[in-house]
Amino acid sequence: MKNNLTLLLLSLLILCTATASGQPSKKEKTKRANHEALLENIGNAIDKAIAKISRPFSSSEDDDGMFSPDSLYKKRSRRIYSTDSEPQEKSITYEGNTTIAANDTIHANVVVKAGDLTLHGYVDGDVLVVGGNLYVKAGAVIAGNAKVINGEVIKEDGGTIVGYVDKASSSSASYRESEKKFTRSSTRLRPNWWLSDETNLDNFIFRYNRVEGIFLGLGSEKRYYWDGRKDYSLYGSIGWGFKSHLWRGNLGLSRQFAFNDGQILEFGVEGHSLTDTKDQWVIGLTENTLSSFLIHEDYRDYFTREGVGFNVAYSVQQDYFTSQLKVEYLMDKYSSLENHAEWSIFGGDKVFRLNPAIEDGKMRSIFTSVGVSTVTKTIRGPEGWNVYATAEFADKSFGSDFGFNQYVADVRRFQPLGRYDNLNVRFRVGTADGRLPVQKMFEIGGLGSLPGFPFKYEAGNRTMLLNAEYIIDSDFLDELDFWPGWLLSGTNFIIFSDAGVARTVSNTASLTDFDGLKLSDFRHDVGVGIGSRSGSFRLAVVWRTDQSESPRFTFRIARPF
Repeated sequence: MKNNLTLLLLSLLILCTATASGQPSKKEKTKRANHEALLENIGNAIDKAIAKISRPFSSSEDDDGMFSPDSLYKKRSRRIYSTDSEPQEKSITYEGNTTIAANDTIHANVVVKAGDLTLHGYVDGDVLVVGGNLYVKAGAVIAGNAKVINGEVIKEDGGTIVGYVDKASSSSASYRESEKKFTRSSTRLRPNWWLSDETNLDNFIFRYNRVEGIFLGLGSEKRYYWDGRKDYSLYGSIGWGFKSHLWRGNLGLSRQFAFNDGQILEFGVEGHSLTDTKDQWVIGLTENTLSSFLIHEDYRDYFTREGVGFNVAYSVQQDYFTSQLKVEYLMDKYSSLENHAEWSIFGGDKVFRLNPAIEDGKMRSIFTSVGVSTVTKTIRGPEGWNVYATAEFADKSFGSDFGFNQYVADVRRFQPLGRYDNLNVRFRVGTADGRLPVQKMFEIGGLGSLPGFPFKYEAGNRTMLLNAEYIIDSDFLDELDFWPGWLLSGTNFIIFSDAGVARTVSNTASLTDFDGLKLSDFRHDVGVGIGSRSGSFRLAVVWRTDQSESPRFTFRIARPF
């Protein structure tokens, strides 16, 4: 709540300082330009401060959320201010693979770090790519120079680079980035259909929650050697919970067979002793750690999962298409965990929710998953499909204490609609037969699903959830001649709506039986908010529509999906 009040006070302060007149004098324009530059510097300082706070908790650009925060990240651009004209972009910086479409024109220098730039359109400036390749397609134009560090320039016939072309390595370039970061990025499976909670920055693990307290450890991520330079990928982690007084970790080995064009067939084994959760899809590790640490709110529930797994997987990563089919045989022991921590920096008299007990026992199951992603970064935001589905089969004939079959599908579409607006949609459905243990039940309500309702408001062995958000770039206000361009620069307006249901039906009911589900059975909310262009924060107010009550305020530092 304190963070929300601070943001509101800052917004009011900015609004109070904003003035507009019909025809400002040259002196007034100069003064306004200096004011805008000062605000831009303050904004950059805030961005850097947030990045420093988040950095110890973040594993990579693909951590936290399904295309989370800052997997689709556009940095605040620096501007040149003129006393006789409107501000013009000096440079725009992107991280990760980026596409500039054929109908896009950018009047600025373009910098892409830790990813490829695919250019179909027109760049009225220089292009710098660090840690990736530059693809200049037929009909594309770079009006300035092109420089690539630790990558290649691939120009098709009909593509144009007016200036010089320069390639360099990190050892000889004056513009240097961490070569280790680029190496790690190139050996990842790009879409994070699931959220890894094992490693953070530079192999250091930090997290905080109500069952472990502070957890510190070391870890090494699993790497995918797409070029076949290595046959084995060894990964693992080890760490200590200072309140749970338990060691946690995992150790895995994967034998990989790489084929041409970014394909890998692998066979692997992993042993693990984990503080696990089924709530990764609700909130990412970074955001939940900060929430627990700062405002006394832990949005995950936990249990112990110890055992070993054997897996075979086939993965493809080509241009902007990524997919994986994976089958695992899991031999795990589940047990409950209790609260052990109650401290946070803020939060007043609040206390953490009790961590719910689960059904302890042995689980032997076959877990299959398939994921497909075509999501690409464009200058107008993310675009493409992201699909992830799982099926888990537990049978007492395997030596399991549980017998059930569970199926989950999660489909997301990210769609720019025009120059200023985007529509993002998620549909999630889950069903099961047999008797689901508590730790496998579906739950909706609150953060990450239905923000207008209490947390985990409904639970059952059937669920459906639909989330939609319409995002409007505040730059559309620049079309108004009287609007001060610096005001709300780098922000989005957000209109969103959510509908979902969770219920329990007979264990013997068919998978498609939702007990006569009707449209009126769905819980529904609507909301409006404002957020950063990168998705690194959003402040919103949301109302449930089934009854009259005060709205709920939400503040997030990651995209909801």
